[in-house]
This record gives sequence, C-alpha cells and structure tokens, in this order.
Amino acid sequence: MTKRVAILGYSHRLPNSTGNSYWDNLLNEEHLITEVEAGRWSKEAFLHANKNHAGTSYTFKAGSIGDISGFDAGFFGIAPREAAQMDPQQRILLELSWEALENAGIKPSTIRGSQCGVYIGIASADYSYRLADDLAAIDSAVATGNTASIAANRLSYALDLRGPSMAIDTACSSSMVAFHQACQSILSGENTQALAGGISLHLHPYGFIIFSKASMLSKKGHCNVFDEAGDGYVRSEGGGIFVLKDYDLALADGDPIIAVVAHSGVNTDGKKNGLTVPSCTAQAELLKQTYAKAGIAASEIDYLEAHGTGTAVGDPIETRAIGLALGQHRSSESPLLIGSVKSNLGHLEAASGVAGLVKALHCLQYRMVPATIGIKKTQSKN
Repeated sequence: MTKRVAILGYSHRLPNSTGNSYWDNLLNEEHLITEVEAGRWSKEAFLHANKNHAGTSYTFKAGSIGDISGFDAGFFGIAPREAAQMDPQQRILLELSWEALENAGIKPSTIRGSQCGVYIGIASADYSYRLADDLAAIDSAVATGNTASIAANRLSYALDLRGPSMAIDTACSSSMVAFHQACQSILSGENTQALAGGISLHLHPYGFIIFSKASMLSKKGHCNVFDEAGDGYVRSEGGGIFVLKDYDLALADGDPIIAVVAHSGVNTDGKKNGLTVPSCTAQAELLKQTYAKAGIAASEIDYLEAHGTGTAVGDPIETRAIGLALGQHRSSESPLLIGSVKSNLGHLEAASGVAGLVKALHCLQYRMVPATIGIKKTQSKN
C-alpha cells in the first residue's frame, strides 16, 4: 500500500476568531475584516487616498488578530530582553507549536531528541524594518530574532527536535509548500513526524505601501472572491501549525487522526504573460497530476477549497484551471463545489494556506461546507 500522511492535530490564530468561534463565524457568513490593529503604527502618517502619494497606502483594511505583545518568555526559556528583540512571528510560532502538540495528544517532552522535522512558511520581515528605523536599539539578539531560518530552527531548538528544520518563502504558497515538504520528508522515510505551517503578521506599513502602489489591494476592503466586483485582495494576518505523522505508524501508535493526506504536489508557472500573473495551463496540469497520483477521480471530489483572492486577474485563471482539470470530468448533474475562506477573513499571504486547510479540516469534521460570501455576479470567462 502507498504510504500516506496523517494529520494528528493543529493550532491556529486567524483574524477576529478564536479556536472555538472560527467555525461558527464561517457558518454565520461573517465578514471578519476590520483594520490593522491600532497599536502597530500611525495610520494617519501613512494613509492617503491617492495611490501615487509618496510613502503611503490607500487602505489599511485588514484581517487582524489584535494585540500580539503578550508572550510568556520564561515558559520557553527565553530571557525577557531577548524576547523583546524577537520577531513576534517567532513568538507566536512557539505558542502554536506547543498548542498543536497538545491538540494532537502529544506530550512535548516525549518527542525530545526525535527526528521530527519542522517546516515553516514565512515571508514577512516587518519587525526587522521597525528595528532598522532605530539602529541604536539593535543588540546581539536581533540577528537570531529576525532571521527567517530561525523561525523554524527556534522551534527545533525549544522542543529539542533533530529532524530537518527549514523556513520556506514561496510568497503566497509558502505555508502549503512547507506542508508539502513535510509530507514528502515523511513519505521518503527521512522523518516519521513533522510540524508544518506558516505565519504572517502586519508589523510595519511597508507591505501595505508596496501592494498599494501595485494596485493589488481592494479599496472596498473585501475579498470579493469569484465575483465580478472583485477589485483586489485584503491583507490579513495569522498563522497555524499542523502535526503530521506517517499514517501507518499513527495507526499502530493509536494516535487520533483528523485527516489523511492522500497526496500533495508543487510546481511553478514558468514564463507566461507577466511575472505575477498565474498560468492556467500549469495550474490545471498540477491538479491533474496530483489527483491522479492520489488515486482520486474528479467525480469523487466533494469540495475544493481554492486560493480565490478576489482579484480580476487571478480568480478567472484559477477557476478555469479547476474546470479544465476537474470540473469538465464530472457530470452536469454533479457540479464541483469550490470556495475560498478569503471571502470571510482576507488573504494571509505566506500563511494563506493555513487558513484554507483549517477550513477544510472543519468541513471534514462537521460534514458541512460554509458559504463563500460576497458573490453577487460571477466573473465572465476569459
């Protein structure tokens, strides 16, 4: 039998939601986008309606997880002075990893010294930009506290894990590529278990400014996924960690299994009509290959959680790729249901895959699919 990967537990921080409220928020079709948390920076100094106004963004609408200043440094054996110089993304990843292990019923001390791998999707360097604004505040802890590789390595250090430990930046797919690499490591026998996930926080106006200049952000403050009114995406923040293990070993050990990863795949678009424009052909080909290797026919799929950001360029390309690879291989009486959690809580960028996977796991658990909100008139075909 082909080896598979089991998901044993997970933990997440998502905009305007808690672990207990998240599912109800989706079922109630709530719009969870507000604005960047008030204490992050002076919005008045960096907000301007004209996108061409230097050094400003035309929006700070966002999905926010609120105050991120609290951290029990002593619990993780970190000195308060060092913790203050650490990117809050590292602090939250430590908390999420501990919570995910607890959720999986695993006592962290029992995996010390094991070949457990760590794979983290991370792209933002916002906290280091803040420190660069005050170079006199920099001390020796800044280097480790603000280096992407340490975001993964610190988890391995704190939990005493000996497997591969790496940070992965592939832009919006970072957390899912990290998840894929973790699965591949388990399937190859390099590890028997792994922690995988991603994080993204808004800690500096830089990101809003650059995406505003590129006209990528929604002026309405909503990800109108698959809708004709889509005018860009909303930047959101959060993260999550998943506990993965070899499926057969998980069964033998009597571990609680939330879901099984039948297969995963990764590719890239190659050269096409613009560096930031996705390729319908490449996306369709990856879907075909991945489902074929998983042994799942298009007719067997009940639901597909799509990327779906609410952009006029990306959404039609993605939906066409899904249609070519999967939709057209189903009967007209059984259309393929697709959706995107970004319609509720925005786009977590490097951690966006976390939000989508958490939603998919809830769908499996409750045997329900929440509505993708905000669709009034679907986009026309290209």
